[in-house]
Amino acid sequence: MRFVFQMSGYGDPALDEEAVQLLEQRLEKKSRQVMPGMWSLTDRLNGHASGDSGRENRKMRYRTYGGVLLALGVLALAAGLREPRTPSLIWAGGFAAFCGGMEFLSARKKRPHIPPASCRNEAIRLLDRLRGVDWSAPANRMELCFTGDGLTIAGAEEEKTVPYGEIKSIFETERLWLLIYGEEQAILLKKEDLQEGDPSEFLPYIREKCAK
Repeated sequence: MRFVFQMSGYGDPALDEEAVQLLEQRLEKKSRQVMPGMWSLTDRLNGHASGDSGRENRKMRYRTYGGVLLALGVLALAAGLREPRTPSLIWAGGFAAFCGGMEFLSARKKRPHIPPASCRNEAIRLLDRLRGVDWSAPANRMELCFTGDGLTIAGAEEEKTVPYGEIKSIFETERLWLLIYGEEQAILLKKEDLQEGDPSEFLPYIREKCAK
């Protein structure tokens, strides 16, 4: 099975919010890896809350697990900031504290979800970099090919292969995939750039290969 992408422009404004969503998915995954106990508690509270529609119970629910998230996030953030600093703990603690604060403030009425500012800022930087490239120019043409052996990235002047063992995670939205490999290197793939292969089979295929 093969999946071949031919990179093209990223000018579509609809990609802005989807890039933020992808980076928020990535941040939540890192937070869950660092603080699995906190997220287990949060998931249980969310599951318990799903069947409760009373206003007073809702207020108490938001305040309870909002306060738990906020407290644990602050503790993790403080631990991460101690020398030697732990970036993953800082990220996870900041994300948990942000989520906890939003839930605590939403005790009266559930507010629209607001992604962390760090995700939005990183998405802006990523898209600005990609939008600064003329992908139609011969010198910038790039093809990505996923086969049984791994990912081959072929540019105008060089080619490299990334084994599936180096791919750490992949995330999906309506129009995009975000693939993380190596030392936190990221590739933002547009679904419309897929020239060969079935889009519905791409994510299961990559996850199966990475699991092996």
